Amino acid sequence: MPAKRIHRSSLILILSLFTGCTTSYKTMHTQTVPDDTYHAALRSSDPAANQPPAPGSDAEAAMLERVKQLFSNYTRDNLAANITEVYAEEVYFRDAFKQFSRAEDIRDYMLAGLAPLEQAEFVFERVARSGNDYYFDWTMRLDFKKTSTGSWEESIGVSHMRFNSEGKVIFHQDYWDPTDIVYRRIPIARQLIAFVKKKL
Repeated sequence: MPAKRIHRSSLILILSLFTGCTTSYKTMHTQTVPDDTYHAALRSSDPAANQPPAPGSDAEAAMLERVKQLFSNYTRDNLAANITEVYAEEVYFRDAFKQFSRAEDIRDYMLAGLAPLEQAEFVFERVARSGNDYYFDWTMRLDFKKTSTGSWEESIGVSHMRFNSEGKVIFHQDYWDPTDIVYRRIPIARQLIAFVKKKL
């Protein structure tokens, strides 16, 4: 392997050696690999079969506003009360860490994610539509409990969403890099990330 290049499989091996992780690479969670589950979700959420609110309609505007309000006010009370109002009971959801198929599991996951945080919010920059596929361009802002209050850390990302006839999310795929804001808070991961970046 050339000194200036390091492949993802090598990083996985390094991480497993340092962390003692013995999970097979093939069974690890992936964020952006277009696997069978992803393709099946794309087929089942086909807008032609789900009849989401018409583009430009009041129903569409209300649907998009529900998503924005859920994440803009990223608090325990708001998430607990409204996740099942925004997400359909059966849904495809995949972010950098987890994949779920039920709204209740998404709710529990997001609520658990608040534990290390003082505050959190998403600032929506724009929403783009291509047919009945929606792309939310956002900045995530996190205020960790282990840092001084008001020490916000920011990271940008995009969410691809599809909706059903009730205006509820049935497909949610995130595109976001957690290395700068999350993994670097873990000492061994921070060292490995710095090492890999130097070798690239």
